[in-house]
Amino acid sequence: MILHSPKVSYFGVYFEHYIHLREKRIMRILIIEDEKAIGNRINSTLTEHGYSSVLANKGREGLELAMIDSFDCIILDLRLPDMNGLDICKELRLKSIDTAVIILTALAEIEQIVDGLNAGADDYITKPFSSEELLARIYAVIRRKTFQQKGSIELSGVELNPIKRKVKVDGNSVLLSNREFLILQYLMHRGGEALTRTQIFEHVWEESLDLESNIVDVYINYVRKKIDTDGNKPSHIETVRGYGYRFSDNI
Repeated sequence: MILHSPKVSYFGVYFEHYIHLREKRIMRILIIEDEKAIGNRINSTLTEHGYSSVLANKGREGLELAMIDSFDCIILDLRLPDMNGLDICKELRLKSIDTAVIILTALAEIEQIVDGLNAGADDYITKPFSSEELLARIYAVIRRKTFQQKGSIELSGVELNPIKRKVKVDGNSVLLSNREFLILQYLMHRGGEALTRTQIFEHVWEESLDLESNIVDVYINYVRKKIDTDGNKPSHIETVRGYGYRFSDNI
């Protein structure tokens, strides 16, 4: 099995990151890392870029902090001397703590990465890593969590619940894949607004779009087939020629 860290569009992330820190509250990050050099480096990077960070050198200490305090993201090393990082992640999810978690792992630990994601982690980063990649991934998972926590929305007979990750069309449940759900969620929350293919791709895939790729069009077609249940009505997702797509709220 080959698993690669997804590419991140750093320019777009840093522009949004700057606006975010300038206009909203400071984000709080918990770092659980036993290697002092790595932990201190992450701590310094976050502080330099306007985050408030707390460093725990032991797993149990980090778990207790995560359970009694509020954080926007947790940077979690999987190999800790006193407690396995996977167990920490599982415990957090069992306690219904849905803070975004990014796991740190060595490049060769593919099984650890898969286990971490299955345990409830939101993303991973392999050692060694750059400060730019770390910051981009932190912002991406926080943005995604915040977006997912927005309330249910109903437009033109389509009801989307981001917490339960359920979609209904005219009261009937519709099963979407993860990316199909994210595309529909993005379009509905921006209801009536035309979005470019690049905007949709970078929001859902969180990497830069190859200009020759038609992957967005393919997935839009998948979503349409599932939510456009009445063939006599126009599609819920309108094509904006030469631009992209919008969710039509006047069907």
